[in-house]
Amino acid sequence: MTFIIAPLDKVKGEGAYPEFAEVLRSVQDAAIARAKEIWKGYSQGGLYPGDNEFGICPMRAREMFSASAQTLSGTYSFRQNFAATGWRTILDYTVREDIIHAFAGFMITDETLRILELRMEFGDRKYPILDIQEAQGWGSFAILFKEDVGKELIAQEESSVYVRGYLDSTGYQTVVPLGFQLYKRKDLVISES
Repeated sequence: MTFIIAPLDKVKGEGAYPEFAEVLRSVQDAAIARAKEIWKGYSQGGLYPGDNEFGICPMRAREMFSASAQTLSGTYSFRQNFAATGWRTILDYTVREDIIHAFAGFMITDETLRILELRMEFGDRKYPILDIQEAQGWGSFAILFKEDVGKELIAQEESSVYVRGYLDSTGYQTVVPLGFQLYKRKDLVISES
């Protein structure tokens, strides 16, 4: 797995790196193909799917900070307060039934970078530790994963996602996953509770 780290102003808009759009498209295509394999007889239906269609939307914090596969914590933000340095958990959850998460990378929206390294596990796949210190002083930035086709970071229903970061200072850090959430049933994404 290779990755790109870039300031947020290079992710979208004029002067953006074309790799970002290419990786996002590749991850979306792979996630849709995986959903069609898992959910036989369903096709992609966009944000508001109809009968026998699955939906696709951005990642939701409420799905990733759940107390269990059935009970959501009610968290609406990816902002976390880290009270200690060293290795700390950023995400640790199991994807709920009828949901698929497809990761293209992460975005850190804070001006101060507290995380020096990232360690990730998706299901039974463990990835090498990523050193992201080069982004210190850039302000907000994004990390985008460049995978070979067919090896995208897709966490299907009932598989685990585990992401840890090595922090060199305490305080708030906002780590937003970049990618897509696919859902088989609309009721999984339309409720406020």
